[in-house]
Order: sequence, then C-alpha cells, then structure tokens
Amino acid sequence: MPALDNLRRWAVLAVAVAAATAVLPMGGAAAEEPEPIGIATDRQERVLEVRDGVIVSSVSYFLPLPAGAPAHPAACDRAGYLRYRPVGGPERSGDADHVIVQQPGAMGGAVNSDSVAANTVAAAQASGQHIEFWALARRSACLDENEGFDYALRTGNYLDAVDYYFNHKPIDGKLFPGFKESPDLAVLDGMGMERVIRDQYEIMLNEIPDQAVRQRKYVCTGISLGGLVTGFFSDWDFDGNPATTRDAGYNQCAAFAAQDTMITSDPVAIQNTPFLHDLTNAIVGPTNDVVKAVANVGLLPRALVSVPIVGARTFMIYRLAGLAAHLEPDAESQLLKHLPHDLDIDATLDYMFSGSLSGFVTNGADGSGSIRDYRFTNTALLGEFIDNNSGNFALFQQGVGALSGGPVSDKAFPVPGSVTQVPLLGGFLRAVAGPQPRVRPTDPTVLYTWRNYDDVRDVPYTSPNHEASDIRDAARQLGTGGPYAYWETYTPARLFIDIGAGYGGARGGDMTNLRYHNMARTKPSYIAYAGDGFVQQGVGIVVPPPPTAQVVTLPGYSHVDTIGAARVQNDGRPDASAQTLADFVKSLR
Repeated sequence: MPALDNLRRWAVLAVAVAAATAVLPMGGAAAEEPEPIGIATDRQERVLEVRDGVIVSSVSYFLPLPAGAPAHPAACDRAGYLRYRPVGGPERSGDADHVIVQQPGAMGGAVNSDSVAANTVAAAQASGQHIEFWALARRSACLDENEGFDYALRTGNYLDAVDYYFNHKPIDGKLFPGFKESPDLAVLDGMGMERVIRDQYEIMLNEIPDQAVRQRKYVCTGISLGGLVTGFFSDWDFDGNPATTRDAGYNQCAAFAAQDTMITSDPVAIQNTPFLHDLTNAIVGPTNDVVKAVANVGLLPRALVSVPIVGARTFMIYRLAGLAAHLEPDAESQLLKHLPHDLDIDATLDYMFSGSLSGFVTNGADGSGSIRDYRFTNTALLGEFIDNNSGNFALFQQGVGALSGGPVSDKAFPVPGSVTQVPLLGGFLRAVAGPQPRVRPTDPTVLYTWRNYDDVRDVPYTSPNHEASDIRDAARQLGTGGPYAYWETYTPARLFIDIGAGYGGARGGDMTNLRYHNMARTKPSYIAYAGDGFVQQGVGIVVPPPPTAQVVTLPGYSHVDTIGAARVQNDGRPDASAQTLADFVKSLR
C-alpha cells in the first residue's frame, strides 16, 4: 500500500521536525532570525590628516532624530565618529582584522581619544595586524561651539577665538550669541542613553552588515563613563523583541575592553536576585519617570553650562588654552588677560590654581596671589591647568611635564597628594586631586616656562616614570575645531540620569530594553587601569573585574593618560595603553 507508506513517512517526518524545533529553541530560533538591518543612510567620509602612518578621517551617517524633536541644527540629524586606520591597510572597515569601537568619557568628545586611537593602530600594524579604531562622537557633539576655533586655526591668532567667545568680537560679521542654557537645549532631552547606544548600533550595522562578521571583528570599548555606556550597549535589546537575540548588543562584539573603567549595566548584580529586581524596578522606575518629566519641562538643568569647574565655560577655557599652546607655544600667554571676571570663571581659575584653602577662599588675597598675577608661556599655562603636578582636579590631569623658569611651592588644596596613601580611603581620595605632589608658582615677576614629559629627569617633585603624555599632542587635540571637539560643550544631563536609573534597577519605561544582565562578562575582556588613577583603587575594589578578564595596570599613568599618552614613553617603549590593547585584540584571532 504505497499511499499508506507515504502517509506514515510524512507523519514520522512531521514528528521529527516538531521534536527538533521543541528541543532547539535557542539555536534553532536564532538560525531563523532575520538579519538586523540599519536605517542610517548617506554615509560621508572626509580624510582629515595622515599622521605618522595613520589615516584620520571623519565619518557620519544621516540618522534623523524622531519626528517632533525640538528645533535643532541639521548636524544633529547625523551620527558619526573619527576613524583611524593604517596607511596601506584595507580601505573597507569590513576587511580589517578587527575594529575597536570606543565610547567617550564624561564630557569627552571624539578627539579625546586621538592619541590612544592612533597609537593602537600603529602598535597593531607593527605586529602585522590591520585594525581600525573608531572614536565615537555622542550626538550632542552637533551643538559644540567650534566656529571660533576654526577661524583662529585659519588666522593663526588664538585671541581671535578667545575674544569671540568671551569679549563680543565678531567673526566675519557674526557675534557669538552666548553659551546656551537649559531652555535653549530641549533637544538634549532626546540624547540620553538609548540615543547614544542606538547611534553606535546603527553605525556598526551599516559598516559591517553581516552579524556573524560583526561578532568576530568588533571590539567594544569605552574610556571612563564610556565604559558604563558600553555596559548598557552590551545588555540592550535593540529590536525590543525578547524572542530574538541577533540584535542584542553583546552579539555585535567579539570582546569588550575597559579603559580605566568598568563595563556593566548592573554593577551590584541587582538583576540576579528576583526580589531585588522587582523591588528596585518598582521604586526606581517610577522615580525615573518623574525625574525625566521634570527635566523635560526645563526644571532640571539639561547640561552643566555655568557651573564652576565642570561647566561648559570651564571646558571652553581649557580648549582655548590648548589652542594658544598649539599656535604660539613659547609666547607669553595673553589668555587670562582676555578672560572676563565673573563668579564662574574666577571660581574655576581659583580652584585649579590655589595651593591652600585660604588662597581659594580669598582669591589669593592671603598673599599667595591668583593665577592672573603670574606670567606663563602658553604651554606653561596649559600645563598649569592639566598637569598631574599642577592641576587640582584628577579628572583633567595628564602627566605632561613640569613647570620651569621660576620657584614653586607645594599645594595642599583641595587635599595634599600624600593623603591618597591612607589605606582604602586614600584610593577614593585620588579622585579629588590625584596621588602626585602638586606645586604652583611663587614669583610673579618671572616668566614660567614648561619642560615636556620627556625632560623632567632632575625635577624634584616628579620623575620620568610618572610623565606619560606629550603636551604638544594635548595642545593640538584641545585646540581642534570641527567636526568634533576634545571636550563637548553641552553633554546631556539625561545620560547621567539614565545611568543612575539603570544602575538603580529601573527596567521599565525607557529602560524596558535594558533586557540582559552583564553579558559583556561572557565575552573575552580586557581592563586597563591607570596606575596613578582613581578607578582601580576605588571603583575597582567595590566592583571587581570579571575573573576571566585580562587586567593590566599602566604604571605612572593618570586617568587621562590612558587615552592621551605619547606614542614613545620615557623608557623608550611604546605607549603601554595602546600596546596592551593591540596585543589583546591580536589574541582574539
């Protein structure tokens, strides 16, 4: 009975297929999932420079903000990054051996990572690898104030930019309208965590469309706050469908790399305990909704603009100091004379320069003097702001050399460097002003000059193994104009709110797609800690790295040195941050 035999065969086949489908929900379903498709269009790339064997270009995609977004410049409808690749290497990113994709730190722009990006590409090239390094720009970079820098770089006069931003001097007949305040920054409400990581996702999809290739080639990383953002990227469900995983952030990356940070969306493992998961979501979720509703009507600051020390004008002054040191490194600086006196600027300058509490409180009237009372070359003024033996805020410090040309005295404000040696507590105090001795000028009659990182051998308060960055690189980077800046002008406060909500356990509302739990820990991982930084001795103790992670400590590096170190160090070796990262990437083969 052939008909009956055929019927039996079809029945057996149907049962077998049903059984296979039932016992293979993960592998079977995943194999049938559609390939995620990006919606970004109009890729544009422009080569900016070729420097020391590395091609640097800007890449952007048209990725418009949602309909109904507040009025914004056309640039805000594009997302992009700085692309670093070796001369002679593949032109297409998909043909590179690996691609490092980096999220910037707090207030950092894409140019923040110029040194480590170029150094890592060069280190990889030396070992036979062709890799790329993408320094991502947050969407909020579209609001950066760059016009004065672009103009000054054309004229060669840094005061053109200083006077444009602070003294109402027009450029080509246009006056600077002033720094934007919260009512002018409503568009930042849509530039929180989801916007930041979705931009990264869209770029990654469009550059390498095949998910299997993405998962082999991309190394997802972040510096400082960027590591936290990368943790959210890893655990985000980008299509909002729990039944599919090809779109999940962790499935876009071969490995994860943390640069003086941690990569996690759940640092205290709340999501591992159902009771805590439900409780925190019930409390933090609604609170997060209320906070954002309040923020959306402008009752909370959308960005830190006129806040001393960490506000937009502070970062503008740092950028201008870099521009001056880049254009006229050895000339006596006129920058401070061209800055107005007001609470924001004076408080910032006093905080960064003061050597004692009384000096800070009295603006130097205790006899110590303010920074405006002293003379500096442009390079020395930049060093006074950012060096690990001068600046009073660890977040900005780099080991870029030492003051020269006149006498100095020790600083004990806001805390002396020696307090960082106190067990346990000292690790956290490093975040205030760093662990190194700090000094300031004492003679207002002399012109203070600067000794670069590789010229400090007989300086009594530092040593070559604690100086890692070339101040000429820092000046060039800080003085950059468009398309991306070293420091963002208006970093969205929404990003910090989102991180707080996610870490606090919110998984509803706009955190609904934060679906997975620390999946970065399931992939190969690399963590580089700055030896003179504050992360390893603070956060690194509270939130230890994954047990399988490759952990390296960069001796003598500050937090910013992790991404800003010179290609050749004082011991003649290559930048350890770039070299160890390149070695890690090579090990993924």
